[in-house]
Amino acid sequence: MSNIYDLMVIGGGPGGYTSAILAAKKGASVILFEESSLGGTCLNIGCIPTKYLLDKAKLISKITKCSNQGLFKDAGMYSFQKIQQGKVEVVHKLVNGVTGLLKAHKVTVINGYAQLKPGLKAVCDGKEYQAKNIIIATGSTPIPLPIAGAEYTINSTDALEMKRPPASMVVIGGGVIGLEIASAYNALGSEVTVIEMLDRLYPAEEEKSIKKLVAALEQSGLRIITGAQVENIFANSSEKIIRYRKGEEVCEIKGDVVLSAIGRKANLNGMNPQELGLALNEKNEIVVDATMKTSIDHIYAIGDVIGNYQLAHVAYAEAACAVHNIFSGKKEMNYYAVPRCIYTLPGYAAVGMTSKQAMEAGLEIAIGNFHYTANGMALAEGQDGMLTVIAEQNSKETIGVHILGEGAPEMISLATLAVANKTTLQQWEDLIVAHPSLSEMVREAALDCFGEAVHGL
Repeated sequence: MSNIYDLMVIGGGPGGYTSAILAAKKGASVILFEESSLGGTCLNIGCIPTKYLLDKAKLISKITKCSNQGLFKDAGMYSFQKIQQGKVEVVHKLVNGVTGLLKAHKVTVINGYAQLKPGLKAVCDGKEYQAKNIIIATGSTPIPLPIAGAEYTINSTDALEMKRPPASMVVIGGGVIGLEIASAYNALGSEVTVIEMLDRLYPAEEEKSIKKLVAALEQSGLRIITGAQVENIFANSSEKIIRYRKGEEVCEIKGDVVLSAIGRKANLNGMNPQELGLALNEKNEIVVDATMKTSIDHIYAIGDVIGNYQLAHVAYAEAACAVHNIFSGKKEMNYYAVPRCIYTLPGYAAVGMTSKQAMEAGLEIAIGNFHYTANGMALAEGQDGMLTVIAEQNSKETIGVHILGEGAPEMISLATLAVANKTTLQQWEDLIVAHPSLSEMVREAALDCFGEAVHGL
């Protein structure tokens, strides 16, 4: 060992590289280990490539819609190969950006597989490293499908690397990953069916909004089967056959491609929790306290490996919290206002409580709604959707916002600020929002909680 680092980061995903940069900004000596590509799952095989594919699928869908309205002579043809090339270029640009940031902040980056050892040490390629503090940011991996015939499925990484859209696709799992990929390929012309084990999609979200999301997806051609358990998969010479049970009925469906997207689990590769004395929960995720500290002094953990929200922006926040606790004094992670986004076509985003959660908490609430059909920008863009705002009746504070439609993941930032600051009716009334814009609808829905919306009935 040539020296002891102030901070060792295991994993170069969003949480990991953010931790490294923030610590380096404080003057700390930092070493980061990443066995694959910097940026982790999100940047390389998750968030970014998926959104690139969805963006182009949305464009093709809009052109098709305009053609059907007679605005264009025909929808024309597109090059899926060019889409895939463009996706790779965007990913490479962002990876190079992260690489440059780490280099500029003098973070030592080791491209290799690190094994944590007791005593705040790690071994990589036969060399031992030591640090005063460690942040574990190893992320998550796909949960394997536990049925006969699982070998006939592909994972989300494979789905993003296909040479052409399949004629038909069956997606097992209606979570965020499965539904986003299903939505993209549906818009690109594939016949897509989603099979979900739960009786309804996203039961933790606002029920009315999710019902409208499902209706919109089905209207676009996506088939969604809920309350169904896949039992096995087999194949003939040309296609895969998926057998599932829905109630007492056993059904079969065929597809050229079968995507398994049943969730992700904590990545504990390179760790022997028992040897380290690292506490895990019942899901084999690392247990941390409110400061992101594990059961071992000077070892912190953030991101997917601790469960909770498997979201890159949460990992960013957890990284900042952990680094603050290591170098600047005590700070607790606050999950009160976490935006949750589903980048389907149309999209969905939410922050704060649902109406059900608020009522279960004993709160007296007021609910406001606003539809895209009453917004000038939405009409100009040919978009449909709905916003729901939940406020506490007595204090008139905003406690939840749910958005279905174009621009939902962008508008949710304004909504997140409102929930985080418990924005009141008076503050919404005093707020000036640009016109014409989709963001006007957030204010209108908030005003509608108390019958004060100008443009809504």
